[in-house]
Amino acid sequence: MNNMNRLALALLRRVMCWLAMLIFVPSSAWATASCTANYTSFTLTLPPTVAVARDLPNGSVLTTWSLSPSKNDYWTCIVSGSVYNGTDFETAGITTAGPTTYNATYQGVAFQVYPTNVPGVGIAMGGYTIPDSTPYGPQTFRTMGRQWNRNGTIQNGGQLIVALVKTGDITPGTATGMIAQAFSWQTLTPPPAGNVPSAGIINFYITPVVITVLTCQTPDVNVPMGIQGPADLPNVGPAPSKVASFNLSLNNCPGGLPVAGTSAGQIHNIQYQIDPSNGQVPGFSNVAALSGSPSAGGVGVQLYDNTGAVFPFGTLRTLSGFDSANGGSYAIPMTARYYRTGTLTAGPANSTMTMTVSYQ
Repeated sequence: MNNMNRLALALLRRVMCWLAMLIFVPSSAWATASCTANYTSFTLTLPPTVAVARDLPNGSVLTTWSLSPSKNDYWTCIVSGSVYNGTDFETAGITTAGPTTYNATYQGVAFQVYPTNVPGVGIAMGGYTIPDSTPYGPQTFRTMGRQWNRNGTIQNGGQLIVALVKTGDITPGTATGMIAQAFSWQTLTPPPAGNVPSAGIINFYITPVVITVLTCQTPDVNVPMGIQGPADLPNVGPAPSKVASFNLSLNNCPGGLPVAGTSAGQIHNIQYQIDPSNGQVPGFSNVAALSGSPSAGGVGVQLYDNTGAVFPFGTLRTLSGFDSANGGSYAIPMTARYYRTGTLTAGPANSTMTMTVSYQ
């Protein structure tokens, strides 16, 4: 009988210990969050085409800002206990390479720019998280998520905001595809913690954007200088009478309309400069050295603009009269003369020069 009493008392003590353990387990151990997605995807509308001047500075915004619908109810969640619960945005599809060094400012907030599937074109992303129907933002993309919510039935939402940005030399193409995903985010005690794909993932896409690069056609120019001798170059300096006239051509320059709030849509101005391929004759300003071997000695080539002034090498000049709205073809009148630099020796007197055009 005593043994039975002792066994009963031992069992009673164990039951009491189990009850005590259950009583003193922290209430957070029973925390739960059950979320259901109310949407599957959103598509942000961007312009169907974007025309970009070739030399537009990197970091320039190419489109106006596009906003997804602002929704409080991406997910409906039933929450109990100590739970972090909210909305989290992550890169996806064409933006998964990580952020570039560029930012674009939206309402005073610097949004990070991510590469797209078109080389030289990135997409700035940011927006709002809306936990428990309370908007937070605008925020840059890397901070969009992880908000504290109360218990009960709540709704979590958000809004994505994007714009295309020039990040480098552009290869024409079409920017399209998925750019981000939104996840229901939660931390429970005990785990799991973080994004909960089973609650339903919401995908974000952009409409296709055809990216074109604006340039003019610049054909090569051959300038016949003729045969000249000592009588044509009697002294150090330019030939007094023999002048070769020619035009630099910029043909079929595209026109366009500017996109408000951006630097895209048209070529705003054109600049050009000329550089001798073999450099300049030492000791002489703006006299191009001859190229090729063998070549004549004691002579170089000098260029002049339509006013008769010496054309400076290595200096950008603005194309006057350019019509950015309508484009067109343009001719830049020039002349060339041989320039005597010392004792003349016979031979070919050819010089090669390169024209560089800058479009902004």
